Amino acid sequence: MKVKDVMTKEVKWVEVPGSRSDALDLLRKLGVSAVPAVKRGTDELVGMVTLRKLFEHPDEDQLAMLVDREVPTVTPDENIEEAAMKFLKSGVRRMPVLKDGKLVGVITVRDIVYRAIAELGIERPASDLMRKHVFVVWEGTPIRAAIEIMDLAGFRGLPVINENGAMVGIIDDYDIIKVSDVEVGSKVSQMAGRSEGDSWTWDSEDRVYITKSMLKVPDKLVKDVMTKELVTITRKTPISRVAQLMKQNKVEQTPVVSSEGKLVGIVRDIDLLRALTE
Repeated sequence: MKVKDVMTKEVKWVEVPGSRSDALDLLRKLGVSAVPAVKRGTDELVGMVTLRKLFEHPDEDQLAMLVDREVPTVTPDENIEEAAMKFLKSGVRRMPVLKDGKLVGVITVRDIVYRAIAELGIERPASDLMRKHVFVVWEGTPIRAAIEIMDLAGFRGLPVINENGAMVGIIDDYDIIKVSDVEVGSKVSQMAGRSEGDSWTWDSEDRVYITKSMLKVPDKLVKDVMTKELVTITRKTPISRVAQLMKQNKVEQTPVVSSEGKLVGIVRDIDLLRALTE
């Protein structure tokens, strides 16, 4: 299977020269965390513009100064295995697709999981790819503390346990944003250890980043906002089945449970790419 078989061909981009507002407007309109930047009047790729870069440089208005130019790229005729390797090596979740130096598409981690791995009939068990060390949060934890824990753990969602250690739900930044309000202002917060503030915006996987405005988090506990309907798998669940469940439920991670229902690990969508590279 080739990149061209799974990539998104209808691509929106910003043009250089341009302004930060051009990029912000498009990012918000599309609900993504990064968009390609091309040279004005051409399809020639300049780089990628990310929300993170915009928020790290709030006083820079020239788009050319905000473009990440050293970004991994793929061609339409590369195998998806090669694309998977680049995702795993770089840690990015989307890459421009170039043909003869021109931008012809974008490929994401989700594209490969949904359109390839879910369809390939891979019978390898989830236990081969699961992360055994799992960060969890107690259901009685205040939401503000949960935000801090998620940031320190480096996860956008965490399983939730009760006082007996049983898994009772999962919380992610989508659950938090649904019950929070955003106030735009000049105050810079140190919440979650970030230096550029603490409001929220969406990224390409319907997730959240902390930015420069003010996030008003209600005085609620994790159990008040968590998702209780869990999508779980076992160690023996075939990898393609895991990908299908992620696609059907629009999630990017699935807890792994034992026959007794005990949490024993977790599989993230990017972990599934290893099935194509190992």
